Amino acid sequence: MITLNSIKQYRGATLINGVDYLYIPPHAMLRPYISHYTVSFPKPHTMSDEYTVLPSASSTLCIFVDSKRIISSLCGTNTRADKVGSYANRMKLLLLIKFRAGGSFQFFNFMQTELTDFSLALNDIDTKLTSEIENELEKSESIDALVETLDTIFINRLKDCYCWNYVSPIINKIITQNGNMTTRELSSEFFYSEKHIRRLFSKCVGTTPKMFIRIVRVNNALRLLQNLPVNHVDVAAQTGFFDQPHFIHDFRAILGLTPQKYICNMSDFYNDEF
Repeated sequence: MITLNSIKQYRGATLINGVDYLYIPPHAMLRPYISHYTVSFPKPHTMSDEYTVLPSASSTLCIFVDSKRIISSLCGTNTRADKVGSYANRMKLLLLIKFRAGGSFQFFNFMQTELTDFSLALNDIDTKLTSEIENELEKSESIDALVETLDTIFINRLKDCYCWNYVSPIINKIITQNGNMTTRELSSEFFYSEKHIRRLFSKCVGTTPKMFIRIVRVNNALRLLQNLPVNHVDVAAQTGFFDQPHFIHDFRAILGLTPQKYICNMSDFYNDEF
């Protein structure tokens, strides 16, 4: 099995790297559906117990390794902040496959609302996939070999899902517009009824289009707060909110705290820029 020293030995491409973690892009064929693979060794460089993953309306396949076993689960579309620090700190290795919004539908062809803000043991969903990933993790001696096999596993599982072909352009439009669109505008541009768009999102993404729009807009605000010397009043105006009270309301509804509290404790939070 790979160890912390494998980080230094890795020779492939990375999106972000640190002394105890790597964010690795998948094969080009998988990039419309999978954002990245994360390999992380929480010990001895422990994160804060308050470390919280913020909503991105996407799913994550989580493989945790402690001193005794491998624990694999599929965490469905996240629309709420989830505190993960204390649990992750008990693990010696984390392998995460982070899907893009709607991307997991290409590999797990079931109604995505069934797992919204919920996780399920991967073995209860797909025993073969569980065995393939866990066996590879146990025998891989390098991160390069592990990533190559993960790419092969997921490429072989790609499905031609008609639902994805319809919903992915709508997802991309919302993201490129930073959430500054209404469902009525989407209906007009893509020539689908608002009801049909809701059905597509429920099936493929696991949330409503309105909720997805709110999450994208709030995540755009988060990026501004993290990367620019601005206050939340300016951010509200720059991200298209009607006024500051509307911005604070949506921010709190999605993240569970006010913009001011987020700014004061920014290092305890993680939002996925990919």
